Amino acid sequence: MNRKQREGVLRKVLAAQVHVLMLSPEALVEAGTGGPVCLPPASQLPPVAFACIDEVHCLSQWSHNFRPCYLRVCKVLREHMGVHCFLGLTATAPRSTALDVARHLGVTEGPSPSGLPATIPTNLHLSVSMDRDPEQALVTLLQGERFRSLDSAIVYCNRREDTERVAALLRTCLHKTPGPRGGVPEAVAEAYHAGMCAQERRRVQQAFMRGRLRVVVATVAFGMGLDRPDVRAVLHLGLPPSFESYVQAIGRAGRDGQPAHCHLFLQPQGEDLQELRRHVHAHTVDFLTVKRLVQTVFPPCSCAHPSPEGGGKREQVTLPPETRQCGSQDTPSGSSACLGHTRALPVQPMEQTLDMPQEAIETLLCYLELHPQRWLELLAPTYAHCRLHSPRGPAQLSALALRCPPVAVCLAQQPPEDTGGGSSSVEFNVVELADSMGWELAPLRRALCQLQWDQNPRSGMPQGTGVLVEFGELAFHVHCPRNLTAEEKDQLCEFLHGRVQAREQEALARLRRTFQAFHSVAYPSCGPCLERPNEERSVQLKTLLRCYFEEETLGPQGMEDEEGPEPGQARLQDWEDQIRRDIRQLLSLRPEEKFSGRAVARIFHGIGSPCYPAQVFGRDRRFWRRYLHVSFHALMRLATEELLLRGH
Repeated sequence: MNRKQREGVLRKVLAAQVHVLMLSPEALVEAGTGGPVCLPPASQLPPVAFACIDEVHCLSQWSHNFRPCYLRVCKVLREHMGVHCFLGLTATAPRSTALDVARHLGVTEGPSPSGLPATIPTNLHLSVSMDRDPEQALVTLLQGERFRSLDSAIVYCNRREDTERVAALLRTCLHKTPGPRGGVPEAVAEAYHAGMCAQERRRVQQAFMRGRLRVVVATVAFGMGLDRPDVRAVLHLGLPPSFESYVQAIGRAGRDGQPAHCHLFLQPQGEDLQELRRHVHAHTVDFLTVKRLVQTVFPPCSCAHPSPEGGGKREQVTLPPETRQCGSQDTPSGSSACLGHTRALPVQPMEQTLDMPQEAIETLLCYLELHPQRWLELLAPTYAHCRLHSPRGPAQLSALALRCPPVAVCLAQQPPEDTGGGSSSVEFNVVELADSMGWELAPLRRALCQLQWDQNPRSGMPQGTGVLVEFGELAFHVHCPRNLTAEEKDQLCEFLHGRVQAREQEALARLRRTFQAFHSVAYPSCGPCLERPNEERSVQLKTLLRCYFEEETLGPQGMEDEEGPEPGQARLQDWEDQIRRDIRQLLSLRPEEKFSGRAVARIFHGIGSPCYPAQVFGRDRRFWRRYLHVSFHALMRLATEELLLRGH
C-alpha cells in the first residue's frame, strides 16, 4: 500500500470503523517504533480485544523461518498498543518450539497434544529414495505408472538455479507424455523462485491454479497461501531444511481428501546436506565480530548535556552533591545524570565493518533489546546524514542560526564549507546533533525542514528561501539507556556469542536428525516406487514425524564433531595438507585482503558476505565452494592457524 492508502486505513482505525486490522510483522514493528505511518499509542486507540499472530513458530528462538521483526512483535503489541490477550497459530511446530512460543506470548498453560501436527493425513503416501542421478530419477518417476496419471505436481529444489535447469529438463523429457485426460497438457513444467519478477511469478502460479500447467519446479517461495485442493503430488529434489518445512510442503497435496503422493530424493553422498549446512553457517558470527558490534553500539559516554531552549527537549536531571558517574549511581557533584543516548549506526558501513548482512545485525540488536536488562531500545530506522545547503553563503546560515538552535549548535562545532558561487553548505549527523542537544529527533528534523520556507511579509504566504535540506545514509536507530562498564560489555559479548552458537548447534543437530530419519526409510533407488507406494515405509516415516513433533525438548545434542565426520562430510585428515596449501595460495593471491579464519572458511563453502561477495569471489573456482564436503569449523580452525603463522 502507498502512504495515502495507509493513512486512510489509520483514520478508520482511529474512528473505530475497523474490526480487524491485518498487518505484516514488519509493518507492525515499523508503525510501533516511529515509522512513516505510526500507529498511535494505546491511549488513543479503540480497545484492542486481542492480537492473533499467524506462523507463530517464527517467534521461537529456534525458528528456521527467522525474521528479526518477529522477535519484536509481542513487545510492540504489549507496550505500544496495550494488548493483553494473544492467539498464536501455526501448523508446524514441535512441542519444544510450541513451549518456547508459549513463554514468549506469556501463555501459562502449555500447548496440548491436539494442537500439534501429530499425524499426517492418511491420504498422503510418502516415499524416499537415494539415486545416483536424482534429476534423471525424477524424470523416470514422473513417467512411471504411479505418477504418470497425476496432472498437478510441485517439485521443490533448495537452490534457484536448480529450478530453472530441472524445469527445462522436464519440458524436454515429458513433452510427449500424455496427460491423465488424454492429449498433451498445455504446459509441462515451469520454474518458480523469488528471483523472478512479480509478473512472471504470478503468471506461473495462475497457470498452475487453473490447471494449465502440470508441474511447478520451485523453491519454498512457492506455496505460501496456495489453496488448490487437488494437488496430486509433491516431490523434493534434495533434503528439506527441516521436518517443519517438509510437513508444510507435503500438506499442500491432497487437500480434497483424495489420494496424493509425496516423494523425496536424497543425495546418496549427502550433497544436499552439505548445501543446507552451508546456509546454517552463513548466519553465524565469531566472538571478535560480536565484540566489534558491542563496542560500536556502546562507545564510552562523555555525558554533560546542556539543556538548550527549544522544542522537543529531553528532561535533564541534576543530582545531589555526593553523586555519580554516567549511567550509574555515582556522578561528580553538580553534573547531570546520564539519561542515555540515541545513536545512529549507518547500515552500509556497519555491514562492511562487521562483514554481516543487515538482517543479521538487526537480529543481534533485537537480542539486546529483549534481554531482561533491556540493554537498548530499537527505534525505527532513520536517515542519519544531513546536508544543509545555503545559496547565499555563511551570512544566510548565520541568520538561520538565530531562528533555529540546531543550526547554531552545528555551526559552533564546524565552519561551513564553501561550495563556490557564493554558496556554502554544512554536513552533520542529525541523530548525534539531536542527542547532544537533548532534543527528540522528529522535532529537530522538522525544524531543519522548515528552514526551506519563510513567510512573505507582504502576502503572509509561505515562500521558498532557497535553502536545501537533504537527508541520507540509512541507519539503525537505537537508544542506549545508560553507559556500560567494561565488565558489562564483556557480559553482553558472552551473551550474544553464546546465543549465536546455540542457534548454530541446534540447527546442525536438527539437520542431522532430519537426514537420518529420511535415510532410515529410503530405497537405494526410485525403482520400487514407480508402480505403487509401500504403505509400510510410508507409515514408518509418518511415525518418525509424529515422534519429532511430540517431543518436549530438542537440545543441541548431535552437533557436528570435527574428529568424527558428519553424514556427507569427509575426514579432515584426508584433506588437511591440500586445504592448507589452498589457504596459503588464497592468502598470497590476495595480500590486500584482511581475512579472518571465518572469512576463508566461508569462501571455501561458497558463502557470500558484504566484504566477500559471491559476485566477486565466486568467479575463482579454485577456492569458491571447493571444500563444501569438509567441516566448516575445521576449515575455520586451519585458516586461523595459517593466518597466525603469516602474522595476520
